[in-house]
Amino acid sequence: MGVHWGVGKVVAEIQALLYVSRRPLSLDDISERLRTSRSNVSLNVRVLQDLGVARKVHSPGDRKDYYEAETDVQMVARRLAAAKKKREIDPALEILQRALDTLEDPSLQAAAADGAFDLERLRELQTLIQRIDEIFNSFIHADSAVASAVVETADADQRS
Repeated sequence: MGVHWGVGKVVAEIQALLYVSRRPLSLDDISERLRTSRSNVSLNVRVLQDLGVARKVHSPGDRKDYYEAETDVQMVARRLAAAKKKREIDPALEILQRALDTLEDPSLQAAAADGAFDLERLRELQTLIQRIDEIFNSFIHADSAVASAVVETADADQRS
């Protein structure tokens, strides 16, 4: 499932392990349980921290770093959605705007025979992606009750 949210397999596995763990885990614990190198675990735990879905915790009297997952699954979903939006939707909107600016340039319109057609298509695409962007923003910035309602609506739409 993690691949659909734009995170790698190991990142998703570490997140799942931390989420179901009853106690924080060290890099060694994670490495042993997932049968992957400690360096790979370290790199991917950093990704989870950067996404805000895992955090470092300290155990009194122990010099090792331990990690635990964010347990609010709606918060995790909102943070992953924000990362996906930043990585995919925002750049797409920027590229579309640059293309539209180019096509709308009067000095270039005469050279492009299909300029009006291209302009119309790109505006349609921009409108769609802007709507998707609005949906992402609504979900990302919603409180838990609103986020639940969005998810329930999507579930109902999928079933019908």
